[in-house]
Amino acid sequence: MKIISPRIVLIALCVVVNACVSSALAAVIPIFLVSNLHVSYFRASLLMVVGTLLSAAATYSLGRIGDAARARYPIAIASAICGLAGAMILAFATRYVAFLLVFASLFAVAGSLFSQLMALAILHARSSSAIIRAVASGGWVIGPPLGGMVATWRSPAVLFLTIAAAYALLAMIIGVMALRLPSPAANTSESKSALSASNRRPASIVLTTCALASLHFLLSVCALGIPWRIVQIGGSEYHVGLAFAIAAAVEIPLIACSNIIVSRAGQATMLVVSSTLLLVYFAAASLIDSVPAMVSLSVINGVVTGIMMGLSLIVLQERLPDRPAHASAIYSNTIRLSYVAALLTAGGIAQQISVVAIFQAAGALALCLSLYLILWQPLGRPVLRWRGSRLNAS
Repeated sequence: MKIISPRIVLIALCVVVNACVSSALAAVIPIFLVSNLHVSYFRASLLMVVGTLLSAAATYSLGRIGDAARARYPIAIASAICGLAGAMILAFATRYVAFLLVFASLFAVAGSLFSQLMALAILHARSSSAIIRAVASGGWVIGPPLGGMVATWRSPAVLFLTIAAAYALLAMIIGVMALRLPSPAANTSESKSALSASNRRPASIVLTTCALASLHFLLSVCALGIPWRIVQIGGSEYHVGLAFAIAAAVEIPLIACSNIIVSRAGQATMLVVSSTLLLVYFAAASLIDSVPAMVSLSVINGVVTGIMMGLSLIVLQERLPDRPAHASAIYSNTIRLSYVAALLTAGGIAQQISVVAIFQAAGALALCLSLYLILWQPLGRPVLRWRGSRLNAS
């Protein structure tokens, strides 16, 4: 039985802390801006969109230079320090402009830390990526309620100071890891096998990323549209929270087992299965008017999210086996930009047409995507072997 190395444990700890910080900010900032700074909903949304887009730009830029051996740890440490500085500023800021500038600069750089940590995990043990991604999802489960409790029971300023302390801890742990770098020889065989795997799958990185982005866009539509739909048919915030809890409970173990699932079914097959399940999900969401039934649909949401969160990273790292930081940056930005696109699209459709129209449009896209994956086969021929050795997707 393979023992998990101490370095992977430290990286996993950093991923959990970083995920808790990011999710706490995402949950608290929109409410804080409206309630404490008395800004409009539009300006609060504008800050989140601008911060997300600039964070995507920073993630991509740092990912391109982060594969240089001497730059990996210094970039990660600098990103954590930017988060520390940004949180300290927010603890004493009282104006919207200050928050906007912090999210557009310091927090934009700090937002790239997840992809850098993923790259470090891949470099040290490529097979650990699924576990690390599952750990990150666990952090997103913990962060929002924890951040909400600190902000409510103490104050938002205390929350920002706590976030600053968390970033300081991250910088310290990454600095300790940088003092003793692992030998790259341990990953040679894994890198060679990943390279040969990518050679068997000739789909371009652009074509592959577009297919993955389409699925993550549909998953973001699920996350954005389902609260509106549940409330529309008579549900409450409790039912919305229950739906998300069910999805998370299903999603996390699937992410952790994504390497096993992909080795059994193949990448192409799992993409088709995911798009087909989403087609079923959107069709049911359009027709169902029962709150318990709508909440039960979250099982499908969790299954597809669990598959795609693990599969997307595996696909990208196999196509860029010698550039883990770049692959992780593309992975992070695929999820981040898909969410922004879904936010704008779902909001526009709900405002101009109806909430049900969101699911109808998403179902049409899921149908087109399923047909595309089956007929054009950008990642190979989708075939499922119930028994036997690993299935090739080419």
